Amino acid sequence: MRHIKFLFSIIFILSAHGLFSQTVDTNNPLTVHSNQPIPFKKVNAAVIRQSVSYITRLSDHRIEKIIAQAKTGNANTLAAYDQLIYDLNDLGIKLELIAESNPDDSTRAAANNGSQAIAEYQTRLLLNEKLYKTLKSFADNSGKTLRPNEKKFIGEQIRLFENNGMKLDSAGRLELQAISDKLTELGLLFDKNIATSSDSIQYDDAELAGVPDNVKDSWKTPSGKYILYINTPNAQNILRYADAEQSRRQMYTKYANRAYPQNMKVLDSLFYYRQKSAEKLGYRSYAAYALVNKMAATPERVWQFENNLIAKLAPNVTSDLNEIRTLKHQMHPELPDSIFAWDLAYYKKKLLDTKYKLNTDEVKEYFEMNSTIKGMFEVYKRLLGVTVKETSGVPTWYAKVKTFDMYKEGKKIGSFYFDLYPRANKFTHFACFYISQARSVGGKEILPVGALLCNFPEAAAGQPTLVDHNDVITLFHEFGHLVHFMLVRSSIASQPLSLKPDFVEAPSQFLENWCWEYPCLKIFAKNYKTGAVLPESLFQKMKASEHVQDGLYYMSQLYYGKIDFTFHDKYDSLRGMDLNKVSEDLHPMLQYPFVEGTHFIASFGHLNGYGANYYGYLWSRVFAQDMFSVFEKNGVMDSKTGLRYRKDILEVAGSEEEMDMLRHFLGREPNSDAFMKSIGL
Repeated sequence: MRHIKFLFSIIFILSAHGLFSQTVDTNNPLTVHSNQPIPFKKVNAAVIRQSVSYITRLSDHRIEKIIAQAKTGNANTLAAYDQLIYDLNDLGIKLELIAESNPDDSTRAAANNGSQAIAEYQTRLLLNEKLYKTLKSFADNSGKTLRPNEKKFIGEQIRLFENNGMKLDSAGRLELQAISDKLTELGLLFDKNIATSSDSIQYDDAELAGVPDNVKDSWKTPSGKYILYINTPNAQNILRYADAEQSRRQMYTKYANRAYPQNMKVLDSLFYYRQKSAEKLGYRSYAAYALVNKMAATPERVWQFENNLIAKLAPNVTSDLNEIRTLKHQMHPELPDSIFAWDLAYYKKKLLDTKYKLNTDEVKEYFEMNSTIKGMFEVYKRLLGVTVKETSGVPTWYAKVKTFDMYKEGKKIGSFYFDLYPRANKFTHFACFYISQARSVGGKEILPVGALLCNFPEAAAGQPTLVDHNDVITLFHEFGHLVHFMLVRSSIASQPLSLKPDFVEAPSQFLENWCWEYPCLKIFAKNYKTGAVLPESLFQKMKASEHVQDGLYYMSQLYYGKIDFTFHDKYDSLRGMDLNKVSEDLHPMLQYPFVEGTHFIASFGHLNGYGANYYGYLWSRVFAQDMFSVFEKNGVMDSKTGLRYRKDILEVAGSEEEMDMLRHFLGREPNSDAFMKSIGL
């Protein structure tokens, strides 16, 4: 998941007309632009408040100056505009990281408030008629002298202003601003409620039968009972291992009720104001508004895409459920044959153990976390020509955070952090966060800085952290976002990251494929006790099971996509309805019962950051698999193809239209053949 929201969805230019000036508060670590690491221990609520106050005041001055100087035909309009937006976005992305990761309550609260203040400021900026007219005049007068990527940039900016209220009259813009401010507030509250959800569950030894000792040891208390915080790794372990159906059911129910009931009202308000905003701008629905800057372009195309796949996948779902229903009956003839949500992961593991003779716990012995990370770095080095070196002494926001530098052709190109394990009040999913973006100032390059915030299951103290193969895939995916961020460069500093939202996952989904290729895995998959390489015979069992229960997996992705799109394209018809009924009414497509009393949408974080875009995960995968087909033809570890991919896709990104990039790399028109094959159709 590419979590970064870019509070102001705009890109900024380092044009030939001028360079950034160094007008920053050098006393505040959040407003300094340099290649020195942020001293996170010095970042507190006061520092955050001061940084927000400083940047907004500075931005006021810059806006006035841009408008005033443009009247004289100033050729530096774009460079000055870039400087304005760069500092606003730069602070915004730093505050998002702090709000999602800092262990101090007051610091997180200040970062949330600061994020809201920056977002509201950027909303007002998009409604500044004088600034809009200044940029439009510049575009009209400079169009013939701009390079192709600059023309793409300026066109996107004009549309951005126009699509965010500039076509409204002054009264309409004021109303839209109030709605946008409310949306910012609601979005931050929704995420905060998920992050601060603190429910727990207690089990005894009998209730945890089947759970490996090395997994449950970290939950044990001096009383002999086991207390589990309700988070993703703990839920996955209970649902995968616990023999007692009641233990699995209890965990599933609690996990599916995180941030309930508080987020239900937040969601209703979020959807309501999104619909009001879209209508104000002349769109039938929020989805219609949101798709203007996406590849799909219209809600009709999204519905067609999803409904077509649902119809084709339905028989596969039936087959998948029958497979685990048969196994459940064999193992527990005394239980009803019905399959429930808390059965899926448990019986899939049993299916792999029995029918496919794949012991997933044995597989985990070849994926010790530290060795897996080093091996992943080696794969990316061989494939893309980038080198990673771990660093020490770099300030972090939490003691267990690791730090690294990345190099290309011997030159440092960026730095990043790994915050891998769950803790209270931290972001609860897996995502890449940006901290600082690349740019050039007076001939000096400011290097990008990013971070992965993850929630992998951590072993008890003194024991090795062994990760499931699915976790390895997640790690490759998220690191793919980070590598993309480290590599991308352009004369327009942030344009490369302005990929259309329904394509943005493709470069990372593409890299998941290497986790299913033996030439890749044998580089680093080694037994943590003996050092022996993953046997090819064991890999073949893994490969044979690659698509086990895939029908259910992809149908669940379509289920989440339809929930998201129903809320955002049909909200008018839902007014007054219990929102949870939407997820319940759509659930029959999964062909197993909806769990009464659960409200998973309350913690469905994508409904905020990925509103009307969840379909993009599968839409992106169409192109990811098409790109991977080139490697299947040339060799999955072929460095020449890897370097061409790096240069044609990763280093270019938003500087070109997505379809143009794809045609250039593929040497043909993109198609869905590889994707359909990959999902068993």
